[in-house]
Amino acid sequence: MKSWKYKFLEKSILGQDIDTNDVDMVISKCINRAYRDMLTAGRFYIKSNNDICIHFKNLLEKHNYQFSHSLILESTELFGDNEIIINGNRYVTRFGLAQKIVNMAFKYFYIFDDNINKSINYTICDCPLDSIILNKINSNIIWSKCTETQYVDCQKMIKDKLNQITLDDELLHIGNLAFDFLNW
Repeated sequence: MKSWKYKFLEKSILGQDIDTNDVDMVISKCINRAYRDMLTAGRFYIKSNNDICIHFKNLLEKHNYQFSHSLILESTELFGDNEIIINGNRYVTRFGLAQKIVNMAFKYFYIFDDNINKSINYTICDCPLDSIILNKINSNIIWSKCTETQYVDCQKMIKDKLNQITLDDELLHIGNLAFDFLNW
């Protein structure tokens, strides 16, 4: 039985109306949370709508809920046709926004893995890039502006840092996502 503290945390993250026995609802709430996280920068460049979450869920189903670099690449299409999205004199990249929604979705899937009933291989997951993580690897990249090449380089740096420390059993099984849990 889950503790009252854990139930509170579930509801504070997924919403008070969550039915944790409803797999589809938990998955949708995880996707919506990931979308919200992406909107911290993306809200200035894309119209906030539910279509992105619906299309992203369809992409996840197409990929059988398995993380991959190609999932990130396909997710870039959710943010329009232009790699650079401009608003006035500021910009973001589709890739930066896509990596955020994909990686955060898998982070939430991992957190609520007991509720989503999917066989996800977390060992191949990447770490979501944000200012905290980028600072920890001494990168001056801005996550919302990162290119595919910069992203791959950052994930290599994260992997190298993880290889330098002893990870416990749990962290050993979640790939570069472990770096997020260690540093956030």
